[in-house]
Amino acid sequence: MELTKNLAYLLGALRDGSVLRYSDKQGKIHHYITFYSKDTKWLNFLSKLLKKTFSGNQIFCKPRKGTPYLRIYSKKIAIQIQKEFDHPLKSQITWKTPKILMDTGNKEIIKWYIGGFWDAEGGFDIRTHQIRFHLSWNGLECPPLNDIKRLLRKLNISSGNVGIYKNKNGNYPRFVLRVSKKDNKNFIKNIPIFNPSKKRKIGILAAK
Repeated sequence: MELTKNLAYLLGALRDGSVLRYSDKQGKIHHYITFYSKDTKWLNFLSKLLKKTFSGNQIFCKPRKGTPYLRIYSKKIAIQIQKEFDHPLKSQITWKTPKILMDTGNKEIIKWYIGGFWDAEGGFDIRTHQIRFHLSWNGLECPPLNDIKRLLRKLNISSGNVGIYKNKNGNYPRFVLRVSKKDNKNFIKNIPIFNPSKKRKIGILAAK
């Protein structure tokens, strides 16, 4: 399928999501994709993008305990993402950046992928004024964040080395990539950000 801006953003947003296949108690096989976020307004935004990109019934769930999520049950969509964008049908802890994204020369596609990634797994340190990307990974290096660094460079946005620190709340090490402070304005100007909670953190006015 064509790699559009909307699809690139959704692929980035899946960094805090899942593409899974599982067997229920009756032995029936199910496939689905899920996006997680505490910000339900962002999930509503993702829902609109999904409707423009894929056909399928969406399920929105806001559990009493746990993180709200948006889900589509669809074997077709899950297999498409697996085959065309290299996503394993299991935990995304081993999901490397889709080759088609690394090979593209389309800067708009790159911007929207980075935007989805940051809206899902980004942060802003108010004390140090640093824009950051975070990701857990099984290993001593984090290929997806190394790739984000390369993609940012294509947009003339500089960043530091990918750092590693102990993950107190998970089974895998946590990694961080920090955008150079001198390029904060460049990042904000060029990267599409739609997650309301992330917009507030970096002082971007909500889209009218």
